[in-house]
Amino acid sequence: MSLGCGGIDTYMVDPVKASAAAMQQYDKNSDAFLDETELRACPALLRELRAYDESKDGKLSAAEIGAQINEMYGRGGGMTSLDCTVNLDGSPLAGATVKFIPESFLGPEIHAAQGVTNGSGIASLSLPPEELPKQLRRQSMMRVGIYRVEVTHPTKKIPEKYNTNTELGFEFHRTNHIQPPVFNLLTKGSKT
Repeated sequence: MSLGCGGIDTYMVDPVKASAAAMQQYDKNSDAFLDETELRACPALLRELRAYDESKDGKLSAAEIGAQINEMYGRGGGMTSLDCTVNLDGSPLAGATVKFIPESFLGPEIHAAQGVTNGSGIASLSLPPEELPKQLRRQSMMRVGIYRVEVTHPTKKIPEKYNTNTELGFEFHRTNHIQPPVFNLLTKGSKT
């Protein structure tokens, strides 16, 4: 842990250790690369395959993953805000709980964030207030990271591919995402 801007704690993620853990977790054929088939188990990395794949070979190496993690946390992983939009069958989904669950290879310092969608289907994601610095507890804040995304609803059936067996993922750091993510869920067929 280190101190970031304004005295806010920032957490460093070791890119070498994290990328090695990602390979250990997802490299099922032990070839030292993660291909599209293996990346289906890590939706955020699959989504970012083109951005991470510096060699343009359609696979990710530990060095390529580590370079992105270094960029993400190299200056500290301070707090930031993120909203997302959830649509179900083309309409905004109100009242859904959206959870951003960090990939375990990032280590124990990066925690899950969640929010509940409003009438426009927008959720402001945040860590629980007790995990935020006192000066930020009234704000919706989370850490940058590589997340799997789960969407549930108290009354509407959401297909498992969006929650318990999620295909949704998002990699987020302040320098690469200007547009908030939009998750278009479908109750039948494939996701868009």
